[in-house]
Amino acid sequence: METRIFFNPGDSVANIHDYNEAVRKGQIFKRERHNDDLVIAKGPNDKEYAIFYAKDALPAEHAKSKPYEVKHRL
Repeated sequence: METRIFFNPGDSVANIHDYNEAVRKGQIFKRERHNDDLVIAKGPNDKEYAIFYAKDALPAEHAKSKPYEVKHRL
């Protein structure tokens, strides 16, 4: 089961069409910043996978938040 999480779309580290490429890019970001957990997520109508820092998650009621489905955590 996927987990819903909320982010400001402007906070994404990258937007990538291919899931495997998103995971690879996420692993590179993770290697460079050892302390920051990453989330690869996809919005309900998005064609791209977005990479976010997990610490940037927002509450659902935040004005700039958009729901995403977590596809992978790094």
